[in-house]
Amino acid sequence: MYEDVPNSVYLTFDDWPSPITEDILKVLKEKDVKATFFVVYNDSPDAAKILKQIVEEGHSIGVHSTTHIYSQIYSSVEAFLSDFEVTASWIEEVTGIKPEILRFPGGSINIYNEGIYQTIIAEMLRRGYLYYDWNVDSGDAARYYSKHSIYNNVIKKVEKKDKAIVLMHDSAQKKVTLQALPDIIDSLKASGRTLLPLTNQVKPVTFSYVN
Repeated sequence: MYEDVPNSVYLTFDDWPSPITEDILKVLKEKDVKATFFVVYNDSPDAAKILKQIVEEGHSIGVHSTTHIYSQIYSSVEAFLSDFEVTASWIEEVTGIKPEILRFPGGSINIYNEGIYQTIIAEMLRRGYLYYDWNVDSGDAARYYSKHSIYNNVIKKVEKKDKAIVLMHDSAQKKVTLQALPDIIDSLKASGRTLLPLTNQVKPVTFSYVN
């Protein structure tokens, strides 16, 4: 049974790890907020250290991708499952915790997986994993964005949702996202929102199937 919290907001960061991850964690710690990181494989000692830190500080970890190359990941069902398993196994090996949630690269339905998305979604659910898309896009994956635009995108879109899952990115190119984060958190808290990490007890927000 799902245990959704009214007026909840789930801050999620795709593409971890990056040079700004530790700074994101500092902001979250200072603001006493737990978030969710969807991980891209990085088998290095530094990445393992930060992965452990994320878990120790109470944030959620989900699988995102090993290669993050859409054309490879979605070339077949088998290719997707192989890509997923490498990162899932790595997370469990480093943290001792088996991940239970994932975010499909590009979202659960995209132009790269049109022919196989129903099959891979069904298989992941059969294996006991829940997947989470988003209903609030910060816009930090757009070609042009600013601290101001990211802030406005999140705050204005969250206002329209009882439960908001916010897409942001954790990569070297997203320093502006980091800069906007403190103000976003302050505004959400001031508006009475509860900021939480995703777990498999949260009812997923998912994209609609294409007819």
